[in-house]
Formats: sequence, structure tokens, C-alpha cells
Amino acid sequence: MVLKWAERNGELTQPNGWLEGIRLPRVVGGKKVIRTELKPEQTLAFVERMREPYSTLVLLLASTGLRGEEAVGFKPPDLDSDNVLHIRRVFYHGQVDELETERLLSLDAVLHAELIARMRFLGEGREWIFQSRAGTPVNMGKARSRYLQPTAAAIGVRIGGWHDFRHTLVRSLRRAGVNPVVNIGHRRT
Repeated sequence: MVLKWAERNGELTQPNGWLEGIRLPRVVGGKKVIRTELKPEQTLAFVERMREPYSTLVLLLASTGLRGEEAVGFKPPDLDSDNVLHIRRVFYHGQVDELETERLLSLDAVLHAELIARMRFLGEGREWIFQSRAGTPVNMGKARSRYLQPTAAAIGVRIGGWHDFRHTLVRSLRRAGVNPVVNIGHRRT
């Protein structure tokens, strides 16, 4: 789709050589994702109505701005005794990928007390903090259709997906004049 857009807008042409063998689609289309900026009481309604581990997953995404693929890749040792989350892997399309560079996310012991307690409880005796019944990390796509969308319908909110929690946090930080990347607290090691 990107290549077709670039060709259509004169940004590239086929004779350059590097596009040989790549067939550009004639028609480009797709679904438009709905993004909803959630009110705090709506986010809390998700946390209250969803069962575990999805309830805690919502709390984590909404309060830290992590991507779902990063969040479901946490193992219990990734939340250390200083309440620092070590982002070491992502779980995407059924595959666990180790990141080349570990990132750290410090959780405030007071502000994130409930989140920290929930994550420690969920990870107790398990390989993954957000673990499915099959013993693998939660599949975000399946969880969206099985748990997130029905909960959204029950609450009366139209939501695009898990990323809406991240977008809500980022938008509110930007409105407050805070750089969301710095505020979310990602640090590279």
C-alpha cells in the first residue's frame, strides 16, 4: 500500500530497478481503524468488568502506554524488586521475539501500587505474567474479539482495540504539554 501510494503521488517510479519483481496492487483499500479517546471512568469500567489477566492488562496499557505486544511478553522476573519493568521481548502473531536492546520502565511504588501487586500475583508460579490457559502469552487478537470487544459493547463504548488505551494516555499527556515518550519512562540500557 505504501509503494502504491508513493507511485501514485510521484514519489517513486518503477524504472528505478529496485521495484522489479514487486507487483504493486491496482486497488488499495482496507478497514479504517476507529480510535476512541477513553474517559477515566470508561477505562476503569474495563478494568472492573474484565476477568484476569485481561483486567490487569488494561490497567498496564492505560497507565504506562506500553504496546500490547510488549506487555504480554513479560515474565515474572521482568518486574524486579525495585518495581522496574524490563522490556526484553515482544509476542506477535504467536511468536516470542527477543529484543536486541532491553528497555526499562520504572513504575512508581505509590502511583502504580495496584498494578504492581496484580502483576506479581498473576506471575506467581507461572512462566508468563499474562498467560493464556495454554501456558503461552495472551494472544492480543483473540483477546480483542473474545474479551475486549464484548466488554466495550457492555460498557457502551466503541473501541478499535487494545491500542486505544495507549492512545488515550499519549493524547492526555500531549494536551498537558508533556512529552509522552519521556513521561512514559522508557530508558535504554
